[in-house]
Amino acid sequence: MKDQMDTLLENFERQTAQLRDAQAAAAETTAQVSSPDGLVRATIDAGGSLAKLEFAPHTFERTTPAQLANTVQTLVRQGSLQVKQKIADLMAPITEGLPDLADLVEGAPSLAGLVPPIPAFDDVVEEAPRHESFEDGGSILRNEQAPPVPAPKPAPKRVRPPRDEDEEPPSSWMTRGD
Repeated sequence: MKDQMDTLLENFERQTAQLRDAQAAAAETTAQVSSPDGLVRATIDAGGSLAKLEFAPHTFERTTPAQLANTVQTLVRQGSLQVKQKIADLMAPITEGLPDLADLVEGAPSLAGLVPPIPAFDDVVEEAPRHESFEDGGSILRNEQAPPVPAPKPAPKRVRPPRDEDEEPPSSWMTRGD
């Protein structure tokens, strides 16, 4: 029994060290993704957030704002999934082969069904849509783009009614004493 406990304790210490190393590596994990046309590059951090966004010098000449926004969204989604997959791959060796509570303590319930398996994030990565080039879809310089959205009308100016001379000035700090 003592040998079994010593073995379990050694395994626990080893797995704790592995977990500490995997957590440190996971915190440093990033993904770098590029659009198929090479116009946009994004770096995603360990939390799945956009850490860096770069555009090729001629990006704004070759795409529309809507296409560019769609490309950036797709790249961020792909990068986030890549980061999740890298972290899942880092953690997989630690979680594999862990004994179940029922294996350690006779009569204890199994906890195997409580921990969901780590999904394969590779399966859900979408391919960034290829857009026709900006020159093919029209040019702002040639006025072939959709008409601009009209600017909103300005709100009418609010005018205060004149005060009577006998009237006391307001005492509120919000009216600036006017």
